[in-house]
Amino acid sequence: MSSYHQPVMAKTCLDMLQLKAGGIYVDATLGGAGHALAMYEAEPGIKLYAFDRDAEAIAEATQRLADYDPILIQANFRDLRTSLAYNKVKGIDGILFDLGVSSHQIDNAERGFSFDKDATLDMRMNREQELSALQVVNESSTGELRHIFREYGEEHAAGRIARAIENARATKAIATTNDLTAIIESVVGVGSKESLKTKVRIFQALRIFVNDELAALSFALTDAINLLNPGGRIVVMSYHSLEDRIVKNIFKLEATDCVCPPAIINCICDHKSKLKIITKRPLMAGSEEISSNVRSRSAKLRVAEKKKGEQCYEES
Repeated sequence: MSSYHQPVMAKTCLDMLQLKAGGIYVDATLGGAGHALAMYEAEPGIKLYAFDRDAEAIAEATQRLADYDPILIQANFRDLRTSLAYNKVKGIDGILFDLGVSSHQIDNAERGFSFDKDATLDMRMNREQELSALQVVNESSTGELRHIFREYGEEHAAGRIARAIENARATKAIATTNDLTAIIESVVGVGSKESLKTKVRIFQALRIFVNDELAALSFALTDAINLLNPGGRIVVMSYHSLEDRIVKNIFKLEATDCVCPPAIINCICDHKSKLKIITKRPLMAGSEEISSNVRSRSAKLRVAEKKKGEQCYEES
């Protein structure tokens, strides 16, 4: 059985995408192809372009989608615009982002994403990239580590944990997830709910930094909005506050006509709104789905639609 996670809020995603035969769609976060397969089953007549930086995900999706004809692209979704242009795609009718790390990556111990599975510190979504968590933990200064843990993990004990890492690596390199977990526990203790939350936040922060996830998300959302055909929809699922804040703010910006400071009486920015926000508040999974798929518990789904009359990137 595939170890890739079951797709979160699949029916809601399909309803919001409003798939139509002959339409061009993008799955920006392919993973094990759960959402992509659901899209094809709902409307076999779509043209689908699917992105993932992980070669293992591409291999899994190739098998699961063998009965269909998707274009699978091994690339970071920050390269969305370039990759689609290479495939002569000038506009799209919908795009789905299911952010974060897949269950397969967490469950595969050797990838080093999880604090409860001992492995070499890695956390690279694309295993061909150079930077890994091992390098970050062993080569970053105390100040840099403190910034990473605060900025990307919103961790209150960031400074103490950074100093503990500095002290520990003075004796020997921090090589494994167990090594790092022990250092965190030496600061915040073992067995408490707060200790567990801290480990989650530190590992999350390292993963986000190593994979440059937040900057990539901002680039990709902007490009996706510009690529949407009039009436096309962008559907984004996020799993923590940093991602959701970026999605919310970009949607709000692109749904606003003037972004001049209040002191400016006559608009000088010439900013024109491109989106209509469909979900004023994020949609959440129901209790039944949460009971069968724990990953859906923290999911927040936001949807926006390209306004009529707004052209895609290449035609603007």
